[in-house]
Amino acid sequence: MDDLYDLIRRNMNSIWPVKLPKHKKILELLKLLWPTEEEAKIISVFKEPLLDQKSPSKISKLTGIPQDRVIELCEHMAEKGVIAKNGKKFAMFPPAPGIMDYYFISKSDSEENLEKVAKLWLEIESSGLANEIGSSTYPLFRTLPASSLPQKLTKDIEINQQLEVQHEILMFEDVERYIKEAKSIRLVNCVCRTYHALAGEPACTKPVDICIYLNMGSDLAKALNLGREITQEEALDLVKLAEDNGLVHTIINGSSPDTASVICNCCTCHCSILGALIKYNNPHALARSNFRPQLLPSNCKKCEKCIQICPMKALWHHWPHKEDLSDDFLLLKEERCIGCGLCAHHCPNNAIFMKKVTNDIPADNLAGLLQKADSNRLH
Repeated sequence: MDDLYDLIRRNMNSIWPVKLPKHKKILELLKLLWPTEEEAKIISVFKEPLLDQKSPSKISKLTGIPQDRVIELCEHMAEKGVIAKNGKKFAMFPPAPGIMDYYFISKSDSEENLEKVAKLWLEIESSGLANEIGSSTYPLFRTLPASSLPQKLTKDIEINQQLEVQHEILMFEDVERYIKEAKSIRLVNCVCRTYHALAGEPACTKPVDICIYLNMGSDLAKALNLGREITQEEALDLVKLAEDNGLVHTIINGSSPDTASVICNCCTCHCSILGALIKYNNPHALARSNFRPQLLPSNCKKCEKCIQICPMKALWHHWPHKEDLSDDFLLLKEERCIGCGLCAHHCPNNAIFMKKVTNDIPADNLAGLLQKADSNRLH
């Protein structure tokens, strides 16, 4: 059956930036997700993730499996989080973000299998898949600045005046606007902290029920009975909770509301996105925001709260050499900064503001994102 699982692998890779390599560990993973030949046959009929949706009758014709049995198997796989469901039709999930998220969050497989898959996924991730997350110079994810950004813009910009385009906070830079314009919102457990725990890794101290699924992501989770529906107010409170805990907002690297499927609230110890950037030194894992911190030495009390909260270790305290202590100040390592704004958000003395230093505009929809990522692949 290896040929069947390799066909599944190739179909999952067809339009998605994060691709599963041709490797025995990947085949082992796919066999754990779809352990029977009937399940593998069903998944193999989908030619690309999410967009190729098929009814049970169509799947039955393509596989030769009776329609009633197809329905039974598809519902079972949907409960397990290994097939997407949209009304009465089904589809294949992409590799990541995708099937691993819904599989681990559902926790509907046996404890033994969940542990096996979690350990194998961690092994695959650390052995090379982390570099697939940044396989293109156009990253799949981008940093979404903290919600306090409008209050933390550099003081040379009047917030209430008509802003020039280069200083305007745009849709893809405004975490609260994503939530306010979302058609549906669900609270779902963080997949990264979930599978690390299943694999027996040291526990993360950050909240687990913290990721916010929007629009298509919310609809897919609802179809699989994952998470719970929440209000805009609850989602905005979760944004603040994430920021208070030093978590970085990340989102799919597109500019339209419809592109946003999940606001991940990422830690540095377990998150696959930040992990690819920090642990595996992959510079293309995450697009930096257009903003960078500006330090005001006259307001700074050297409390070092910004240094402690910075996920990238981009700030440091320059201890003085001069007798008058005039060179006692904090400095920014610009090459490490991702523009998350947590330093400004947590500064108790208004000594850090955010300034728009670039005007990078991401693709305006999912199709454009996928095309850009594919055309700019490095490997």
